[in-house]
Amino acid sequence: MTLDEQSQQLSAEDQPFYDALAAAHGDACTEDFKIRLARAFRAHKKNRMQVTLAEAARILAWRAAHGADSILARELEHSKVFFDCWPGYIYGEDASGHLVAVDRIAEIRLDVFQKQFAHLEQLLPHRVQYMERIQWEKAAISKRLGARVYKHICIVDLKGLGMKHLSRSIINYLKPIFDVGQHYYPETLHRLYLINAPFVFYGAWKMIASLIDPETREKIQVFKEGDKFLEAAQNHGIPLAALPAYLGGGHPGRAMNNTFKPSIPDTPQPVPYPAKLESIATEAGEKDAAATPITSVSLSSLSAEVPAVSATS
Repeated sequence: MTLDEQSQQLSAEDQPFYDALAAAHGDACTEDFKIRLARAFRAHKKNRMQVTLAEAARILAWRAAHGADSILARELEHSKVFFDCWPGYIYGEDASGHLVAVDRIAEIRLDVFQKQFAHLEQLLPHRVQYMERIQWEKAAISKRLGARVYKHICIVDLKGLGMKHLSRSIINYLKPIFDVGQHYYPETLHRLYLINAPFVFYGAWKMIASLIDPETREKIQVFKEGDKFLEAAQNHGIPLAALPAYLGGGHPGRAMNNTFKPSIPDTPQPVPYPAKLESIATEAGEKDAAATPITSVSLSSLSAEVPAVSATS
């Protein structure tokens, strides 16, 4: 395994930010969270401490509002419909243990999606659960490798992308879903590959790219041809065995639906006090006491309280 920064001890430059986060939030957040946030805002040289603490508070408030710490222990309403409309799969790992996750535009059933999930508040919990499952699998990888791994690789297969996907209304509809990773899981993206990009995509890319913060944009590569992507992926340490079989790789994929379990049994959920939270969520489920819906605070209201600051995803 090739070790990168995420597996190393914090530098002398980053350590004060970790210490400040630990003092401010203690056990209310995970060790990974504190380490990621301590490294995430290096670009804000003049007010890095202020930004780091404000962003940590904003993200933790968002997680509390959406029940993120217990979402792995609960089955969400319409979860099967969500997966049928937007199947998500994970595959293998690169040389540093970065998990490969894939979204396929051709499999997103926009018509059913918009009919079943008319409001953003209905959609977001499912994307949060998807992201938490990815964090859980990275915890399993860390356990297996004996080294911290908190970043992953995203592949978005653009085959099937058409003008209907690029209308402003559809972009506005889908953008908050993709934004979950960028705004609420900073320092978790290793690379993003946009593959099988059709001609129509390039006209919209300039507009889409402008919505992505510069540091994240540096991690994105666009490929028109699958062969070029496979060559680049291997050069970046991703073996063919870790890539989807349908792309020419050798991995069958694992569905990120309610059947998901981490690859290493007994891996704790990537949240503070996972056993206690799971017990609470189980009791709530048994009593059918979802008294406080996890969508009770919308993204717009949170954004109004604390403005989002761009960080390296």
